[in-house]
Amino acid sequence: TLYAGSYQDWQVAQVFKSTNSGATWAASDAGITSTGVLSLAIDPTNGTSIYAATYNGIFKSTNSAATWVASNSGLTSLWTLTLAIHPASPATLFAGTRYGGVFKSTNSGDTWAAANTGLTEVRVEALAIDPSTSGTLYSGTYSSGVFKSSNSGDTWTAANTGLTNLRIRALAIDPTTPARLYAGTYGGGVFHSFNGGGTWAAMNSGLTSLN
Repeated sequence: TLYAGSYQDWQVAQVFKSTNSGATWAASDAGITSTGVLSLAIDPTNGTSIYAATYNGIFKSTNSAATWVASNSGLTSLWTLTLAIHPASPATLFAGTRYGGVFKSTNSGDTWAAANTGLTEVRVEALAIDPSTSGTLYSGTYSSGVFKSSNSGDTWTAANTGLTNLRIRALAIDPTTPARLYAGTYGGGVFHSFNGGGTWAAMNSGLTSLN
């Protein structure tokens, strides 16, 4: 079973679902009232619970995307770019927004609160949670690089040593070696860190595009 979020001409938001490994797809977005679905996150312990980040806030489904309801209480910046679910405690979620930085929920999206202390950038385009170290997560910002939190988002510090491009568009953690991180940038290619964001180095050999 696969899910895909999309938008059409910035006017129609859709979630599509496939139950045959992508051979066929059908719209599965009843209740989503937004102009774009930018990110999806599935509860790792309960596959029927899914969250969608959209231009008009966060929507939640508890029935495998058959229906959706808004889940925005406390979310003061509705343009949501990315979502991350804590793998060991899936009631805890983080949302990166276009204008409000990071928001955190500890009750499966019922309520949200800003978690921005130490962040110097309000546009957060990527989030990644360390699956092995409780409370450790990373945020990628549009123009200020990577920030790291070791206390579940209560405070953040910049983690940019070696990053020659601070426009971050994607983050990924190696699930078998969580101290190994990868950052995709706008115009600078890919960077990797082998020490939890302590230092970074470019790894662009063979790339024909750095975006």
